[in-house]
Amino acid sequence: MSEIRDPIYGFIKLQDSELGIINSSLFQRLRRIRQLALENLVYPGAQHTRFGHSLGVLYIASIMAENLLPGQDNEEKRRIIRFAALLHDIGHGPFSHISEEVLETYSSPSESGEDTGKVHEKITRDLINHDKELSRILGPDQRSQIAGLLSGENVELSLMKETVSGPIDADKQDYLLRDSHYCGVKYGVYDLHRLLNTITDYSEGEDRHIAIKFDGINALEQFVLAKYYMTTQVYRHKIRLVTDAMIVRGIELGIERDEIAWLQKLFRYSPTEEYLENYLSWYDERLMAAIVYDSKDGFAKDIFSRLHARNLFKTVFSIKFRELPENIAPQTKALMSDIRKKENKKMLDKISGNIAKLLGTPPEFVIVNAFTLKSVKEMSRNSEGVIMIIKKDGRPSSFEQESTIFTAIDEKINDKLFEVYAPLDYLNNLDKSKKLEKIDEQILNYLSTLKEAEHEH
Repeated sequence: MSEIRDPIYGFIKLQDSELGIINSSLFQRLRRIRQLALENLVYPGAQHTRFGHSLGVLYIASIMAENLLPGQDNEEKRRIIRFAALLHDIGHGPFSHISEEVLETYSSPSESGEDTGKVHEKITRDLINHDKELSRILGPDQRSQIAGLLSGENVELSLMKETVSGPIDADKQDYLLRDSHYCGVKYGVYDLHRLLNTITDYSEGEDRHIAIKFDGINALEQFVLAKYYMTTQVYRHKIRLVTDAMIVRGIELGIERDEIAWLQKLFRYSPTEEYLENYLSWYDERLMAAIVYDSKDGFAKDIFSRLHARNLFKTVFSIKFRELPENIAPQTKALMSDIRKKENKKMLDKISGNIAKLLGTPPEFVIVNAFTLKSVKEMSRNSEGVIMIIKKDGRPSSFEQESTIFTAIDEKINDKLFEVYAPLDYLNNLDKSKKLEKIDEQILNYLSTLKEAEHEH
């Protein structure tokens, strides 16, 4: 038995096999992948990595597993949950989630053998099943169970998967507290111990799912609100949106326009040992340095040099959909809403090019983005499902129905935004305001002139 000191939870106890995984090159690589990409350009303390986060998920998942699956008979299930918690992020590429978007763009279904939206999960399963260091620590049955738990396939009980990936999983519980701590904010703070003490489960046929006891509903409200505030104040911070968009655009241009061979190789997934070996050799700083210092002059080098020097694009246009003028056609609004869909790429390129002409900027340096800030009620459901409450009479019910606060919230109250990012030089704040006012007028006028025929693409 070993221990690692964590700044959030104190000492985290580790079995010998878990320490072996942590000491592997596969896991040590996570020290070089930041949890929040370039969020440190906003919050200087946000230097924390997927390494520390994975240890935190192990800690919380272990407590959940002890509560949900007690006793010697469940010892192997608890062990598999701990391994899955430790390994759940090993498939992350440089800049964490940003890599997923690029992988989905350039990895075809024929290459991945499945929907390209699952490429990141496919890489994780490949690594668990085929990494040589892991194979010396974990047996084939264990690796198969861990991969199955993370993918939700062939898992014995749903609550095992939900501990690591579900509506109220250990992953969210850790990253809210950890990101809040390192960013130096309080938005993600909630009563972790009360939440863990009230976690329970309910039966659905022969299966079992995670829920919260009715007595823990206030701690759960804290947790859901923490996720909402971290999303609006940290994860969707205006600078973070710009830096994420610049990273994606820089890599895309490096692949398509600059034809950088190693970028093409990295982001076109292939289910081979050679691909995995190369993938594991890349991390945030290596990718940044390779583009900034080792690549030929081009679009990727220009954009990444700006990121490196914090000479960022600016949000030159931002508007909520509910504030769009009535003279903008419904077809235009629909396109703006789904601007990042692959089938809209041709029209997106045309819109970006025309906006670039208005700004006097190369079209490659104009990035159009659309996103939705969901209402806190809608966000409480998560993509993994509804959070369930066990009422005092023992029956399960949805959190939305049982929470007095959330019952009163109108879930239709959300904000959908359309934004444009581009280089902008100005002398002072007054000059900046004048330029942005002019750009607002120009872009709104342009959007109002888009004719129905232009939407047929």
